Amino acid sequence: MKIIEDQYQKIIEFYPNAILEDARISHVKIPLRDKFFLKINFKNYPKKPIVNLISKDDRVYRKVDKIIPLLNRWEKKNPPSIVDLIDEILTFINNLDSKEIKIKKELLNGLFALCKNQHPREILGLLRIIDGIAIEFILPPGAITSNTSGLFIPSRLGFDSTLKGSIHSHPSGNPNPSLTDINHVFKTKQFNFIIASPYNLHSIKCFNNKGREIEFRILD
Repeated sequence: MKIIEDQYQKIIEFYPNAILEDARISHVKIPLRDKFFLKINFKNYPKKPIVNLISKDDRVYRKVDKIIPLLNRWEKKNPPSIVDLIDEILTFINNLDSKEIKIKKELLNGLFALCKNQHPREILGLLRIIDGIAIEFILPPGAITSNTSGLFIPSRLGFDSTLKGSIHSHPSGNPNPSLTDINHVFKTKQFNFIIASPYNLHSIKCFNNKGREIEFRILD
């Protein structure tokens, strides 16, 4: 029981607005904007907690266990603290709220060159984004690409809150996302670029995590 009490004390220290459910210290809700809550049941800690986004009437809005790296790689023998988990989830939610993205011209030109060099194979990678600006291309360890698809394992990267974007190419010339792109590549990223052949400013688009096209700006 002491381990549960210790986790609860850390939670209320960092999140004093946390709400107890039925006076159980292992069941907390963190109020979010728009009348939503982050609901966490950690009664079996150090086993993986149950985490959901819920509405005001306690209906489950979204399960988050498959989109949060700390939950995906949870280990009972060496578990993160519940506060660390809350921090990661709230960072993810806040990232989804941002709607503006800029990308450095030098980086973009380098990506065009990489796409041309790899054609007809796809490129696939992540973008490091600081203060709304994409500044670096990251090649994920073990990434596999072909003429029609790309794949990598997110858990090999570890958690990095600056890797908010993805980018891949479409050698076919179609800059629009496939269902696979939306359901897998885009799922946990805030900004998702697709560069289509012939790999220039007229064949690149950016999308949010739901596959909706969003504007981007190029910085010199």
